[in-house]
Amino acid sequence: MKHLFLKSKKAHILVAFICYLMVFSSATAQRMPRRNLMRETNPEFFKTEEARRVGDQVLAYQRVTGGWPKNIDMARKMSNEELRNVLKEKTRQDDSTIDNNATTMQMIFLARLYQQTNDTRYRDAFASALEYLLSGQYDNGGWPQFWPNPQGYQTHITFNDDAIVNTLELFDDIIAAESPYDGNLVDKAMRKRLSKAFDKGIEIILATQIIVNGERTVWCQQHDRETLKPASARAYELPSYCSQESAGIIRLLMTLPKPNAQVKKAIHGAMKWFDTYKLTGLRVERTGGWGEQTERNTRLVEDPQATPIWGRYYDLEFCEPYVCDRDGIPRRRLEEIGVERRTGYSWYGDRAAELYSIYETWSAKYDPKNKVEISLTTKGCNENGLIEMYRRPVVDRAAFDVIVKPGESIQAAIQKAPETPTEPFKILILNGTYNQKVIVDRPNIVLVGENRDSTIIVLAETARTRTIKEYNGRPVGNGVIVLQEPAADCVISGLTVYNNYGTTIENTTTHQMAIFGRATRTIVINCNVWADGNDALALWAPESNGMYYHADLFLRCPGVDFLCPRGWCYATRCRFYGDSRAMIWHDGRGDKSKKLVITNSSFDAKSPTLLGRYHHDSQFFIVNCKMSEQVLDCNIGYAYSDKVLDPCPWGQRTYYAASYREGGNSGWMNNNLQEYQKDLANFSITAQWTFGGKWDPERRIRDLWNVLAY
Repeated sequence: MKHLFLKSKKAHILVAFICYLMVFSSATAQRMPRRNLMRETNPEFFKTEEARRVGDQVLAYQRVTGGWPKNIDMARKMSNEELRNVLKEKTRQDDSTIDNNATTMQMIFLARLYQQTNDTRYRDAFASALEYLLSGQYDNGGWPQFWPNPQGYQTHITFNDDAIVNTLELFDDIIAAESPYDGNLVDKAMRKRLSKAFDKGIEIILATQIIVNGERTVWCQQHDRETLKPASARAYELPSYCSQESAGIIRLLMTLPKPNAQVKKAIHGAMKWFDTYKLTGLRVERTGGWGEQTERNTRLVEDPQATPIWGRYYDLEFCEPYVCDRDGIPRRRLEEIGVERRTGYSWYGDRAAELYSIYETWSAKYDPKNKVEISLTTKGCNENGLIEMYRRPVVDRAAFDVIVKPGESIQAAIQKAPETPTEPFKILILNGTYNQKVIVDRPNIVLVGENRDSTIIVLAETARTRTIKEYNGRPVGNGVIVLQEPAADCVISGLTVYNNYGTTIENTTTHQMAIFGRATRTIVINCNVWADGNDALALWAPESNGMYYHADLFLRCPGVDFLCPRGWCYATRCRFYGDSRAMIWHDGRGDKSKKLVITNSSFDAKSPTLLGRYHHDSQFFIVNCKMSEQVLDCNIGYAYSDKVLDPCPWGQRTYYAASYREGGNSGWMNNNLQEYQKDLANFSITAQWTFGGKWDPERRIRDLWNVLAY
């Protein structure tokens, strides 16, 4: 199944262009894309010493496997020390891959270099790489993402980022002896092996195409190597219909010179799917840029003149586009995921549009009788009513153990749970205002409000005015919701929890906890957590050994330290609103790894307000966050200038990445993750990283999504 690829006024314009360049700052010039030497095609370049320098570095990076690692600029000039370090890595067998154009890109470069230099080192490296590619092919024709030692999802048959398509296209060019693969670079026996591997690759493509009710559709980014069914990869790459990689697959199939009936059906089916599920009247709008002190954002905006686009992913249930954050929860709107994934991933694209004209030509030549009627000018599925573009998740009421109505006791519902439930005990609280104190004294309780803005638990209380000081033989703290020490694995979602003592009883900002806890593995998500005093969300497990997870919270407090965990805490997609006093605080005594991590969140205040403070050993990570001008241009610092409560032997530990303050900052928010750990990337700062792999709260949320859905 081989194929062959289809292969005076000016002076004024030049002057104008030079003038245009001169008005730009050097910073702007640095953002202009630079030449990628690894993708060079000019034969004259490969006769230069520069090409040899790059080629020798490519050889240095080649592993003993024959393959190469990904995401490395191998053309960047290295120092002798850097080169020695690279050579030390040659024996690695865990990072060779075909992902992100790795290995195939290096092979193409070496083939071009060999043709111009006849240096056998480049030919031998190319031959070793061919053996590497052939060694990775499964018996069924697919390839994993990494080998020879793939881990986890790396074992899946990987179409992601055109990994398999790039490999097959390279094979086909070599089989056809196209330049630069002519001459003595590859012998006849190898071309025969490649031809067999190519045919098997086409077979697995046809075998993995998703079929629904007998109709062929498209592909997932990756498929299970045993069952061939759609499979998940990274947390935000779920089993789905995937438009981008499927477009690359169809482009490849339409280049086959003798398509059989199965190939024809695959192409027709996929083109019908592309046309059915195109999106019209929508345009992707991007603002800001990486490394700039401006807000980065990506939005999907209405535009009647926009050309069709496709969602990268469509869910397997409704065939509707979705986006996803690193928590693995699919969402329908870009604004519902954090800025890091929102701006750092291609959720929508128009790659499939390129197939329309190719398909018209292909179908006329190979199968006009079964041609599918397609058009880029007809309304898409979002405009013709075929799909619900922004479908909201629906809570399964039948899954709850107890449903609480207005006027009923939430405490009584908790008392219905076993003292040590082995399964989550799920309580749904219907819309209404509940003037109650809620005490959770047993593990595995899940409290879910019907709607976060309409299900309100409100109480006016301070430590001094507590009406309940003991419950079931244990002292009870100050707060609207109080988690006793045995209440591990509690989940709170969909509620407004408000301690309003400061506005209804006494004008003071003393401790007025909305949620207070001494239990570990606490999850508080999708809530308004408000207090009229200090320490609104205060989770203080004994000896500061607690682990806490927060997402999609609106935290509002005029007092100080209104997010103040002791232990390990991860918060994402939260909105903080304060008034004149420091907003966040952390106690990390006893273990240097304890930390408060806040990602993809925003900070604002009614009046100029400090971001945070500490007076015990602490550690802060602020990643992909936005500060308004009301947040003072001042780093998180020690709380007092006139006394020392704790000498903090580990010193100030505040780390920032990809965050900015409106109006700029004096340098304290500069990216400094390297001070914590060399090569630590902001996208690596996740919940599992925060908890050192000891707890996966996001998996618990996914397991409970039928009752937490929001």
